[in-house]
Amino acid sequence: MYGSQNKRSKWKMEYDDTIYKIYDWNKNLAAYFFPNYNLVETSEDEDEIIEKLNQSHQNVRGGNILLPLIKLNLLDKEERIDLEYTIVALEQNLQRTKVWREWLVQNDRKFAIIGNAVFTSREDREMLSIALVIDSKIILGEKETLVALTPLLDELHEAALL
Repeated sequence: MYGSQNKRSKWKMEYDDTIYKIYDWNKNLAAYFFPNYNLVETSEDEDEIIEKLNQSHQNVRGGNILLPLIKLNLLDKEERIDLEYTIVALEQNLQRTKVWREWLVQNDRKFAIIGNAVFTSREDREMLSIALVIDSKIILGEKETLVALTPLLDELHEAALL
């Protein structure tokens, strides 16, 4: 739906065990994409079905993209934290969160974002991640899915959110 086949993306994508990992031009992990596979109950193995869907480049209706939201830098400190530092860190994170909220208000329709949720990162308790629920047709496959998500990724990068 989005993007052009003619443009070479600076983003890279890797399919790994039912999800897509998205890397930036420096090979840093930037996001995860979880397609909405809409599986119905069957006697077949779910992972096998998902694998077949990806290999045959099937269309799906959206999914969730998980992106970094804020880095708290307040938890799990061995030494004491100054109150002023705590206030500044919280204010900066609040400001960044408000920038995210404003970006979503301005861009939710453009990118068919129909919802969002915030989670603590599994790998880093200091990191909060935001999941954006996307409701648009996406073709499975590393290249095809990347074509669909590149405009969103580019826009978030331009807004200094990614």
